[in-house]
Amino acid sequence: MNSFMKFVAGLTAALVIAVGAFAGGMFFDRVSRDGLPTPVVGSASLKSAVSEVADIIGEEALEPASETSMTAGAIRGMLESLDDPHANYFDEKHYQYFSEQNSGVFYGIGITISNRENDLAVVSVIADTPAERAGLKADDVIVTIDGETRPKWDVDEAVLRIRGEEGTDVVLGILRGEETELREFIITRARIDVPNTDAEMLEGSIGYIRLYSFNQIAASELAEEIETLANEGARGFILDLRDNPGGLLSSSVDVSSLFIPDGVIVRVEDRSGTIEEHRASGKTVTDAPIVVLINGNSASASEIVGGALQDYARAKLVGEQSFGKGSVQQIEELSFGGAIKLTIAHYLTPKGQIIDKIGLTPDVVVEMEPELQMDKDTDTQLQRAIEVLKAEL
Repeated sequence: MNSFMKFVAGLTAALVIAVGAFAGGMFFDRVSRDGLPTPVVGSASLKSAVSEVADIIGEEALEPASETSMTAGAIRGMLESLDDPHANYFDEKHYQYFSEQNSGVFYGIGITISNRENDLAVVSVIADTPAERAGLKADDVIVTIDGETRPKWDVDEAVLRIRGEEGTDVVLGILRGEETELREFIITRARIDVPNTDAEMLEGSIGYIRLYSFNQIAASELAEEIETLANEGARGFILDLRDNPGGLLSSSVDVSSLFIPDGVIVRVEDRSGTIEEHRASGKTVTDAPIVVLINGNSASASEIVGGALQDYARAKLVGEQSFGKGSVQQIEELSFGGAIKLTIAHYLTPKGQIIDKIGLTPDVVVEMEPELQMDKDTDTQLQRAIEVLKAEL
């Protein structure tokens, strides 16, 4: 049976190519399409037009394409007509890769990427992965993948091309800094075991937790970290969502619910103007003061959490303006295998803030180069977050 899921597709701004994008496990009942008109092309229905062209290609083309190839091309063409930058088609194999992210088992090279204008940039390189061993660095620009290039790489397509079976190679053509000649990196894919959280005690009474993505188990992992740090004496918490590209809509609601006891977490508005409210679950784990760190790569689900905590005055936001990805995508499985992704709605914070193309404005703005996060002595955003939290304790 066909099914679909909703998620706030992170950035499409930074996807863990440890294996792929965040999609995956939250399924919803199919929305009724009764009463919708049949699409037409000129005076012909879409179905008859596609069938006619396929017949002509099959009968007349010098080198006719396979039915599989024509089907994929037709689907991609329809999605391109939407003027939706997040719309994409996944064949059966790539859809399997796309869905694996939520299992926590990844096969790839170990980087996160995002679109920066027309460039496809490496946001971060995960330690002890094939990418790090090969010498990739943050801010490298990916120009070619296995010898192919694009005027602008779609992040989802890049993810699917870079991911693959364990033990196979991918070849990346990289521009670094001001260099004009491509560097070629041949990287062997491997299983990437990436924890979704990092946690530690800072300065005796501050619990620091970094959350990397909003997968199915993000809330439960975060709750465990909070309880552990509280038992160690934490009286307040810093939730670091910098460079977190987002993930599942349901996960963002569950994470917000750890701190907000009641009320609307996010409102999702579809094309008809219908608003669906997602409320706190009531499963809070702490009422201690919270500071949330965000930057320009904090997107979608990260912005839902940050926006809800800010609207309810439950946390102070510290850092830089967030990415501004306030749309909701739907993954719908196809009866013949694979799936399509398309934008179905945009979301609003509890107080009605529109995030898309705007982002969240921190309560305390601290501009900082991303690489300074690597060392706590140079991480001025973290240092400021500690100061803000101490004032709340």
